[in-house]
Amino acid sequence: MVDNDKTGRLGFGATMAEVAALAGVTKMTVSRVLRHPEKVTPATRARVTEAMATTGYVPNRLAGSLTAGATGLVAAIVPTLRHSLFADTLEGLADVLSEAGLDLIVSSSAYRTDVEESQIRSLLERRPEALVLTGLTHTPGARDLLRGFGLPVVETWETGDEPIDMVVGYSNRKAAHAMTRQLLLAGYENIVFVNGPSENNERARHRAEGYLSAMREAGKEPPPIHVVHDEGAILPETGANALRAVRKKLPETDALFFTSDVFAVGAVLACREAGIAVPDAIGIAGFHDLEIGRVVSPTLTTVHVPALEMGRRAGEMILARLSGRRHGAREELGFSILQRASTRPPTK
Repeated sequence: MVDNDKTGRLGFGATMAEVAALAGVTKMTVSRVLRHPEKVTPATRARVTEAMATTGYVPNRLAGSLTAGATGLVAAIVPTLRHSLFADTLEGLADVLSEAGLDLIVSSSAYRTDVEESQIRSLLERRPEALVLTGLTHTPGARDLLRGFGLPVVETWETGDEPIDMVVGYSNRKAAHAMTRQLLLAGYENIVFVNGPSENNERARHRAEGYLSAMREAGKEPPPIHVVHDEGAILPETGANALRAVRKKLPETDALFFTSDVFAVGAVLACREAGIAVPDAIGIAGFHDLEIGRVVSPTLTTVHVPALEMGRRAGEMILARLSGRRHGAREELGFSILQRASTRPPTK
């Protein structure tokens, strides 16, 4: 925050967000005034300029560290743009980058590594300052290309010991293990994990490993994992269909742990429609802590992942690298289990 002096002029140290709020525009508009004023109407440009003068805002353009001919672009590739799953990460990333006058461009790989490689090649033609990727699974061609190109690369949503360059995220294996253990401590015996395909997705693979290890540590033989094969169909109906399929095949199931809150909410709604009591007859747990899980009834027990913070930290890692500062190559942010009404609370 900034302080007012006796003249009403705001003190130094203002942020782009404060300039935007005073001018009644978005931070992207402030960034555009700084970088491309010809693209902003004179009236808006005047409001922003006045707000910057009032606040004493000094833009940080990384002028001393960016090379001549820099594009000012950072590219990010996420698996899907169909719902809010990766929106928080992109928002956190954009917030940090816009404060430095950098613009973010986003592509979607549809959970396919071959598509991701093609997008990487296309994005590199635009000479971005850095690239942000989702997960650690990439084609050998993509890895070779990025390592040879030499720009900062941040992988997100998982952690690993051998990143292409830098990585920030959490352990999907530990998160799934912790949720499965939570369900076991609540007295659920026959827990089925509903997962996405894991061939090109180490996050799905690690979550499956975490679930299996927790079940076996409890002395239980895990039921077969129910795999949803179309990751593009991350819809509530998919979760509802998975619930019906699991109960038909394994009627003794007393809890389902879904790899996505979207699936889990669909299962909760299907239970309500069928008159199945949640959490007593069956417990439902999700993953991600999306807003939809906070408003469904009963509210959804889930794994909270630091999606917004991942984006912010990725942006900070990029800015540190671009300004020539040393920065660690690996950051693990952790996760938390949110106990809500869709499962019984632990009793042990």
